[in-house]
Amino acid sequence: MQKARYQGHATALSFGISSNGNSQVAVTFEIAHPDEHHGESITWIGHFTDKTAERTIESLQHAGWQGDDLSELDGLDEAGVRAALPEMVELVCEPEEYTPDNGPVEWILRVRWVNKPGAGRFAFKEPLTGQGLKAFAAQMRNTVRSVRGGGAHRSSNGSAERGGYEQRNPPPSGRATSHPNAPGNRNDVPY
Repeated sequence: MQKARYQGHATALSFGISSNGNSQVAVTFEIAHPDEHHGESITWIGHFTDKTAERTIESLQHAGWQGDDLSELDGLDEAGVRAALPEMVELVCEPEEYTPDNGPVEWILRVRWVNKPGAGRFAFKEPLTGQGLKAFAAQMRNTVRSVRGGGAHRSSNGSAERGGYEQRNPPPSGRATSHPNAPGNRNDVPY
């Protein structure tokens, strides 16, 4: 059992109260990810505390909920849940230790986050898109072609220089390569 991300659709939903007296929602998702878990179900439990209520509601909205009255989600059958929460979501799952009543410790896969597909990934503070990306791509075109063709010397701005390959000095100490991590001549060991 390991950390994983799955895509899924909501199939069941219910509300309850935790042992701490906090309101909760449990949403069961059917895994739609094309792997060995396709068709299996996993349940996410969202909490409505002062710190977590907004993120729980956001998760329901990622699943497609458009309303503002949580009670409209109560008592829905599978078709009703699929209609109220129609969007595919990405479930971020992690293993968690669980101790059932009077039982031995078990490991379960727990849904930690319900996200929009592709969300929760790395995001640049300043994304390169649109015309800026097109200009950068044009600037890099010769470098890309050079790398694809076997490599030519590139100037500091990333564009390939005209005129072929640069003549390089032979590596020091008779080494076969000048790479800083390449093995050296065994006669130059400092001990």
